[in-house]
Amino acid sequence: MVIVKSSSALNSINFQNPFAFVPTMGNLHEGHLSLIKFAKENYSEVIASIFVNPLQFGKNEDFASYPKTLDKDIEILEDLECNYLFLPEPNFAENLEIINPNFSDVLCGLSRPTHFHGVLTIIDKFLRLIKPNACLFGLKDYQQQLIIRDYVHRKKLRTDIISLPIIRENSGLAMSSRNNYLSKDDREYCGKIYSCIKKTAESLKTSSVKIATKQATDFLQNAGFEMDYLKILDADNLSEISERTNKILIAVAVNYKKVRLIDNILVSL
Repeated sequence: MVIVKSSSALNSINFQNPFAFVPTMGNLHEGHLSLIKFAKENYSEVIASIFVNPLQFGKNEDFASYPKTLDKDIEILEDLECNYLFLPEPNFAENLEIINPNFSDVLCGLSRPTHFHGVLTIIDKFLRLIKPNACLFGLKDYQQQLIIRDYVHRKKLRTDIISLPIIRENSGLAMSSRNNYLSKDDREYCGKIYSCIKKTAESLKTSSVKIATKQATDFLQNAGFEMDYLKILDADNLSEISERTNKILIAVAVNYKKVRLIDNILVSL
């Protein structure tokens, strides 16, 4: 694996087409690895990046303490035969014009109002610099991949946005680098989040959206989770459910022992 440590060095590489890009913030887990494996199976070359993007962290969030395991991450990527790893220069996120995304005024965008602006701004820089044939994301961050997909379509960037299924721990908890803040028992307990939204999906067959939302919210609060939101929305545009809706998103964000956890499930009608 070739490790690239500057944008200028990246510009000198002639990637073998078609090639895929997997952006990460490091501290790699099986969710990230599923993206690398898919890319290896479906594209000629794979480039991953590790960059903890300061633009997507708000005040009092965990930018300074975000888990960093670079040496281990490099070993993992080498074992998977990733072709390139891009480690951007420290000032990579400086002097950028912040991009305003669509679909950022709901869900995580309400409690983290600058988050998706920072995500989209840095992804735009990555895509314009690397120009990959495809860019891969996990569906755990459903709102994020929807925002990026919309932006790429509007700007006519020649990159396919590929969204792959959530990878879960044995308990059902969606894999995330922030799970490392929790103990083993806590991670097992937090499987209740996924159990809840699965049950909510079933309840929609007989209950209204309002009732299903209240039942799920009550369950999680009684289980000791601090609610940010639990919403049932149109998966295509994050609007309220209507007669035109053909796929439903059940999305949840909670805090457990001061750790923010998100998850979602898609329901086809």
